Amino acid sequence: MTRTLLLSPLWRLGGALLAVVALMATPLVTVAQDGPKKEISDKVGDKLQELQEFIDAKDWDSALRITNEGFLTADPESYDTMVLSQIKVQILLTQEKYAEAIAPLETALRLGRAYDFMDQRRFLEFNQILSQLYFQEATEIKGNSPTDQRRKNDFLSKAYETIKVYLEENDNPTEDSLSYAATMIYTQATMDESNTDLELLNEAKEIAEQGILMNLKPKESFYVLILAALQQDGKNAEAAELLEILVQQNPTSRQYWNQLQATYLNLANDAPEGSRENLEYNVRTILTIDRAQRLGILDAPRDHFNRVGILMNIKQFNEAIRYLRQGLQEGKIEDTQQNWEYLASSYQQVNKELEAIDALRTASQKFPDQGEIDFRIANIYYLLDKMEDAYDAGMDSLEKGNLKNRNQVLMFVAYMGYELKKYNDVLPYIQEALDAGAERAQGLYDAINNAIEARQAALEATI
Repeated sequence: MTRTLLLSPLWRLGGALLAVVALMATPLVTVAQDGPKKEISDKVGDKLQELQEFIDAKDWDSALRITNEGFLTADPESYDTMVLSQIKVQILLTQEKYAEAIAPLETALRLGRAYDFMDQRRFLEFNQILSQLYFQEATEIKGNSPTDQRRKNDFLSKAYETIKVYLEENDNPTEDSLSYAATMIYTQATMDESNTDLELLNEAKEIAEQGILMNLKPKESFYVLILAALQQDGKNAEAAELLEILVQQNPTSRQYWNQLQATYLNLANDAPEGSRENLEYNVRTILTIDRAQRLGILDAPRDHFNRVGILMNIKQFNEAIRYLRQGLQEGKIEDTQQNWEYLASSYQQVNKELEAIDALRTASQKFPDQGEIDFRIANIYYLLDKMEDAYDAGMDSLEKGNLKNRNQVLMFVAYMGYELKKYNDVLPYIQEALDAGAERAQGLYDAINNAIEARQAALEATI
């Protein structure tokens, strides 16, 4: 399938080759200065008359056999050989024997130019075909051995040199030819992923730009190739401008919207944090998501969360809260522990600690074995000077487990217990922390024990 698509122009151009047979009824007698005559010999003419029957019947094997027999009587440096070579190329293309078509096409072009057998228009058309055949063979080489790489590079070099002849000698190249040339040169420029050839890349881009000027409604492939060249060259700002054109022309293209979002996000990340450029490109990313979502695009959970993440980065926490809360409730953002914790953090950023606790309570119900959530609740209560609530949440945290740092929670609960004078209740926890080597556990352990002893002494003194 790939081959047929790549070589589609060959059928239109190559179809003219068999028309050579029709010329046999009118012999050509033109003499090139100091060269062979531009005429078909009687022997080859007879073969061509015989050939017509098989062409009409689409018996290509027989047609190829007759053509090859014609070469046996033709002078290698003759008009006969050029005509037979053209016909052989057409037959081989019809049989999809593309590699075999290269040699006779090279012969036809060489003779056509050397002896002025071929007009300039046909010569250039055949150069384009030959370039495509070289390029096709290069793309068919999948191996990575040194030999494979040499062959591939050889075919690509020939493809490039041949299309350059077409471009340099053609005042009116077609859109198709420019599209092919730009694609082929871009492929060659980016063949080595670790070392892009920027000179060739720029050449491909310039050819595509030339193609855009040929039509009020240019081929989309020109824009795509220019975009790829800009991205390869790290010119993200220019790439974003081009993507804006592409999403206007193709508003239902998920690919272009995704690329536009990613490009603006990359530009934001590349800009200094807190700079005007950083803010501008972050806002553009958000607006891109909003525009796409109105078309039903960029509507996946990660896209909704990307917007929230950007809003948090630019400290628009109220907006982040709105989108994150709505997304979690409607299932547009993944219902994960981390996302509920992001919601709680956003509430804290705008001094809404009680709403943060509510968000964490919801998360605690959804993920009942995750003590880390309750430890976060405990810390917020502590900041609010609600020691009893902080202590209870810390106890819940220890009971559930799955903690990042159990010693930290043990020390927190022990300290809350100490402040609330629940010395005996928290003694096992400070003992565990001490045994585990928790930092500053010894001091708190001594303080709790001293408090227990002081309480006991005071009790005994009243008896």
